[in-house]
Amino acid sequence: MTETGWETTIKGLRQQLASIKNRALAASVKFEELQRQAEFAKIQSLTHQLEVRRKHLARSRGVVSLIKHPNNLPSAGLLAAGLTVLTGMFTKDWLTAGVTGVNGALMMYGEIEWAVCLGQNLAVAPRDSVRQGKIWVTWTSLMIALGELAVRSKDKPLGNLKNIIADLLKNENIVFLPPPSTDWVTV
Repeated sequence: MTETGWETTIKGLRQQLASIKNRALAASVKFEELQRQAEFAKIQSLTHQLEVRRKHLARSRGVVSLIKHPNNLPSAGLLAAGLTVLTGMFTKDWLTAGVTGVNGALMMYGEIEWAVCLGQNLAVAPRDSVRQGKIWVTWTSLMIALGELAVRSKDKPLGNLKNIIADLLKNENIVFLPPPSTDWVTV
């Protein structure tokens, strides 16, 4: 091959290398954005799962409350009807509005101060049923800390659930609940 042939080949290879480099840089930017979105999605998913569990518990507590106190049934019916009418006026879907109204009334009768156990298995429970031997925090403080962690997730990877819990435990907004008293008196 002649010298100009080599120069042409090298020039073509440089152009291909530059093209590959540009595509790699573009892919790297896209990958970093996907990684930030995945980290944010971890917090969103965790928050959603905790909220679903809290709503389920509130609904169950509402049903139990109405069974134990049937004299609250008329007010619960009025509340459900009011929620149904409001939801129906906005959505124009009266069946969904009815279900939403009953669900909302049951949840309102079951609402209480909530606590979350930050262990290997996250658990949501009424604050008054906190058990010893676990790390319990208030619901409100956890939601604030998760919001802050979601903002920080845009800058750094969070890791797995164990790492996320460790970050939450270090957050200054987390309010830890004291273990319940055991009625033992130490002298």
